[in-house]
Amino acid sequence: MGLLSNLLLPGRLRTGPTVLLPAKVKPDALLEAVQLADPTAAQDGEELLAAGTRIHAPLELTADLLRKLSIEDEERLWAYRVVAERPLPMDYYDKFLAAGIAYRYGGWSLCEGSADDPAEDDSRLAAVYLPEMPDQEELAALLRGLLRLPEATETAETTEATEAAGTTAEAETEEAEEAEVAAAEETASAEAASEEAASEEAASTEAASESAASDETTPEAGSEAATDDTASEEAASEEEVDEPGKSGLVVQAGQSIVYTGADIQVTASYETRFPAVVAGLLPYATEVVRIAVRALEDGELEGDDLVLEPGKVALALGSALDGPVVDAWGFQILEAEDLLPARRA
Repeated sequence: MGLLSNLLLPGRLRTGPTVLLPAKVKPDALLEAVQLADPTAAQDGEELLAAGTRIHAPLELTADLLRKLSIEDEERLWAYRVVAERPLPMDYYDKFLAAGIAYRYGGWSLCEGSADDPAEDDSRLAAVYLPEMPDQEELAALLRGLLRLPEATETAETTEATEAAGTTAEAETEEAEEAEVAAAEETASAEAASEEAASEEAASTEAASESAASDETTPEAGSEAATDDTASEEAASEEEVDEPGKSGLVVQAGQSIVYTGADIQVTASYETRFPAVVAGLLPYATEVVRIAVRALEDGELEGDDLVLEPGKVALALGSALDGPVVDAWGFQILEAEDLLPARRA
């Protein structure tokens, strides 16, 4: 039986999900980490039970066995199999649990024959979970403060100033027109005397107009030019609308509400399946709101700031809106530094 188990072991580990760690973790420390994903996680002998999954006791893998798993650069690793035993709180929860453990201990997640490093995952984010969707304007105002963006009232003030200037100009124009009418009445006799000269001038103007008309572009060409100008203006306008800009907050409302500003994107949406830690904190919820905070791929954030800055925003939102904050794998975070991966020696 032992021999059969050893023969089947590489296949089981390869199928996964399996956590591969460079060092053996103390059971108490591992339990403490897993309880960030499921507060009800508990020890069962040498194994752990968490949210419908069983984390098996660690197995020492030597170089020969690692070669069978296509891992060439390591001489010794410790393997923790993560096996689903009951319905999971969300799809692929066992995979998320394995990746979250590997991320915290500088290891790899082995699943379906592929050993992946969660620290290289581009989808890393922090998410706030709430029982209800917050008011759109309230959330936008909160984000402007957290991202240190200008208030939306600047546009309104500019519009009011423009309208006031337009009203003043209108009044001045009316006064000028009245003055012109009065002057015209006083010089009526002078105009009558110059009618003959005006007649000659009109004839000259008509001749000039005919000459200019012969040089003008055809109606079709003029229409095409106008269309091209209009298309160019519309394209420029669309570019201005689509470009988020670094000085303001762009809000796109639909099935999800997306806020973009300061190289950070915040997406609020409804979810019917969510991590075990959220289910434990919101026990009666069948649908929750997930506010995901991540760095823009083409933004200027680099290095640790790619996770630290979104993490700070998520924690501030969680504090203001009274909701738990979790990472990409469903582990609760209490500080932005919790989002940083473990450093390998």
